Amino acid sequence: MVEKGSKIVAVQDHTGCIYNENGLDIDELTEYNKVNRCIKGFPNSTPVDESIITMDVDILFPCALEKQITKDNAAYVKAKIVCEGANGPTTPEADEILYKNGIVVIPDILANSGGVTVSYFEWVQNLQRLTWSFEEVQSKQSKVMNDAFEEIWNIMNEYTVDMRTATYMKSIKRISQVLELRGI
Repeated sequence: MVEKGSKIVAVQDHTGCIYNENGLDIDELTEYNKVNRCIKGFPNSTPVDESIITMDVDILFPCALEKQITKDNAAYVKAKIVCEGANGPTTPEADEILYKNGIVVIPDILANSGGVTVSYFEWVQNLQRLTWSFEEVQSKQSKVMNDAFEEIWNIMNEYTVDMRTATYMKSIKRISQVLELRGI
């Protein structure tokens, strides 16, 4: 996100949550964490008691644990977008609350699919005894991810459903098409 021009104002790990309204230096934080195995005490940051889940941010990335956003805290999420980096960080009950509150949830099944996509590219290269450059892989991945996001976004708007439901709808449609092609 920093490479794309975003400002990361808060980070949370098992030792706590840190904040800097002017943005945290993620490279420095990464190095600090390598040495200290935590973010607690990181210079140029303020420790906060509040969970990152309820902080006033534009985009929230729950990226570590399942069930981070629940029916108990979903109503307090202030982010406009929740992009799930972890597997299952939002419970179904919380999903409903976020949707009713107008918060877009980019579901894990979509947000996490980049790694699976690159694994597929590696498989293709191995089968065909090819070697693609890093830039070529990045370009291919970017196209696949952007196309997938656009498809899901369009389904979400067409059927007036949340993005997770739109993702499931697209998945079911693909399975149905494959079964039809196989004559099943």
